[in-house]
Amino acid sequence: MSDYNEPPTSDEGRRTGWAELGTGETVELARPGARFGARILDMIIVFVIFFILAIVFFGGLPLSGEDSGVSSGGVAVASLVGLAVGLGYEVVQIAVWGQTLGKRMTGIKVVSAAHGGLPGWGKAVGRWLIPGLVSLIPIVGWLLAILCYVSLTWDRVYQGWHDKAAGTLVVRV
Repeated sequence: MSDYNEPPTSDEGRRTGWAELGTGETVELARPGARFGARILDMIIVFVIFFILAIVFFGGLPLSGEDSGVSSGGVAVASLVGLAVGLGYEVVQIAVWGQTLGKRMTGIKVVSAAHGGLPGWGKAVGRWLIPGLVSLIPIVGWLLAILCYVSLTWDRVYQGWHDKAAGTLVVRV
């Protein structure tokens, strides 16, 4: 980036904090720290929503075990509710506004790398599914899900695996 907050004229393949969209327009990318902060805020918000739903529907967080009084069916239902909350929270906001509450608070937005507009439903679902699906792989899934997000730190335009798969960029607003 230049001293005047303008994009560089040539990046010669190195990270500059700027990216060119498919339309030729140049956009300022969100820094990894802002993205990490947004993810933490979103995780807190999703947990609070799930916790409130757990209190309303189950009288508390469902725990497995003999003393809890919750069957494995109850845990399965709670898992599905958690999945629905995560899907509804992330996908709907990204598809409709390009921002979750956490991204709004940190001043960043998800855009289509092709045209810079809203990513739409397909890309929003794709971004959400990639870390979710890899996390299902036995034993190493959790590590792959973390790598999905961390991978943006070594990418030239700060794209994580989920961004690359969906064709999105995260930019400063």
